[in-house]
Amino acid sequence: MINKAASVHPCWSKQAIFNVYCVALEFMFTAVHTVYLVFTIGLAAMLLAAVIVILFLWKSQGQIKEENLKLKTKYEEIQKKYTGAQAEQLPYKLNPHLFRNALNAIQSHAYQSYYALDKLSGVLDYILYDADGRLVSIKEEIAFARNFIEINRLKASPLFDIRVKDKIDENDPRCHRDIIAPLSFINPIENAFKHADLQSDNAFISVSFFFENDSWFVLQVANKTNEQPSRFNTRGGLGNDIYLNRLSSVYGEGAYSCAESVNNGIFITELRIKVL
Repeated sequence: MINKAASVHPCWSKQAIFNVYCVALEFMFTAVHTVYLVFTIGLAAMLLAAVIVILFLWKSQGQIKEENLKLKTKYEEIQKKYTGAQAEQLPYKLNPHLFRNALNAIQSHAYQSYYALDKLSGVLDYILYDADGRLVSIKEEIAFARNFIEINRLKASPLFDIRVKDKIDENDPRCHRDIIAPLSFINPIENAFKHADLQSDNAFISVSFFFENDSWFVLQVANKTNEQPSRFNTRGGLGNDIYLNRLSSVYGEGAYSCAESVNNGIFITELRIKVL
């Protein structure tokens, strides 16, 4: 006789299988929830990082725009200061007067025409191309002044004493920086030739260029004269007011000085420009 209890198969019961199924299902839901949570956190972190980057770029762009605006404003102020009303008047008062004197001198000294025209060409090139709305170097302005002196030398006797003392070392880095307003030297030199006592035996004109105390460039013009009043307000010159106002508008207070003095019949003009 067969024992019924012994015929029961050792496999799991339905209840056990159901319990395993429930555990597996719960594990699967837990895994899916974990993956979803990790994905959500990662996405949130990426969005936060993107927001931070955008805010940083926006702030940097704002700072760049602000710096550009400041630089633009500063540049416009400098341009306005340099090309103001007084600076605009200079070419109209300078050029016709300069050309008339130069051409008259050339006509009266035909044998020196080639030399004079070469110097005049240098002066014209400087006025037309180098002095148009920008600062120039001390070296350039001195070269222009020398050409201008040579043109005006034609009006004087070949024996007239004209001394040019250039004490500037061309290797000095200050000579090559664009820190000088063009045509700054012309007024004192022009008036020295205009008012010098050309007939006197001991007459002379002296033009000196030098640095003083590492911080100042100095142009000193001296000439023997019989005139006592200030030369700047006389007919035919640039006019003292226009010249001094132009210096003031370009260099500003404390960065230049222009002094005149008369000592024993010698008229001295000293222009000082701060270079450091």
